[in-house]
Amino acid sequence: AFSTSWPVMLNVLRLAALASLQASLSEGAVSFVDLEQLPRSESLSDGFKVSLVRPEGEAANSGQKTLIPQSSLQLLSDEERKTLEDYDAIFEKYSMFCNGRWLGVQVLQDSQDLMYLQHIVYMKKPDAIIETGTYKGGLTYFFATILDWIEREGGTAGSVVSVDRHHPDLVFAANWFCPPCADCVRSYETPVWERKVHFIQGLADDQETFQHVVANLHELDCLKPQQVPEIPFVMNTAKTIIVNLDANHEFQGLMKELIYYAPFVTLNSYLIVQDAKLDKIWGTAGPTAALNAFLQLSPPGEFVVEEDLKFHGYSQHIYVRRAQVTVPHSYFLQVAMEAMRSP
Repeated sequence: AFSTSWPVMLNVLRLAALASLQASLSEGAVSFVDLEQLPRSESLSDGFKVSLVRPEGEAANSGQKTLIPQSSLQLLSDEERKTLEDYDAIFEKYSMFCNGRWLGVQVLQDSQDLMYLQHIVYMKKPDAIIETGTYKGGLTYFFATILDWIEREGGTAGSVVSVDRHHPDLVFAANWFCPPCADCVRSYETPVWERKVHFIQGLADDQETFQHVVANLHELDCLKPQQVPEIPFVMNTAKTIIVNLDANHEFQGLMKELIYYAPFVTLNSYLIVQDAKLDKIWGTAGPTAALNAFLQLSPPGEFVVEEDLKFHGYSQHIYVRRAQVTVPHSYFLQVAMEAMRSP
């Protein structure tokens, strides 16, 4: 009797909801906007600078909420921020990043960051994603499947250029950092990996590895060769590149990665610096300090940190948009060398 009445009940609920909506429309309680008239922005964070908020003191079950033209991240109280910090402490205590899964593959990410990352990749539809720190290939696979989806929809045929000192097969079964996952899919043996991933074995902050990345970007038509020794290549402005840095987390190593790879980020595309909270955990200069130092080397306004892109309020990472392109790739290395020579 339950199995036959359940579809009937669902239909009754559906009809009731429809009747409620029609009543609201007839009373003018629901308004509509002309989506074509709404401003568009190259910044993905701008889409989250409005929040639907329950007023202070309102009962949780009242359903009364108000639109406020600020991101939820900016509206958090000190107590609410403390709640997120407490969650983060639990997340780290139990190494919950090891428990991430994507289509059967172990991916070492918080699920909220995966939401931010997929949004960036899908909306920007890059021709190339440069990723340092492949490890077992989980995030590489995550990127590759989204790029594959974009291509199947008729979009860009993007690729992941992923760098690590070890091939994922070497560490897949290693009881190192995260416990091995016996029932997880080996990402590097999948068809989508074969189609979408260019793996480079080497240290991300090594000059030779960097040259291999450059060669792959040439192959993907993201760079154009130059005959000028000081500027051996220029960016193909018709292409889009995203950069995700997750190899070095110590200051010096990550600083080299930033100088090598961050300048490949194209106009209004994104740089992701992973595990930014390690400065606080380690009590020393780490990812956040390295990014801040890199931003100091950059021309004013070249790169912009977009906190509001963390639309669920919590993140392990820093998301940075390249708001303008005023200097070539070679500029950053030159400025870094000058900074090192200065007393």
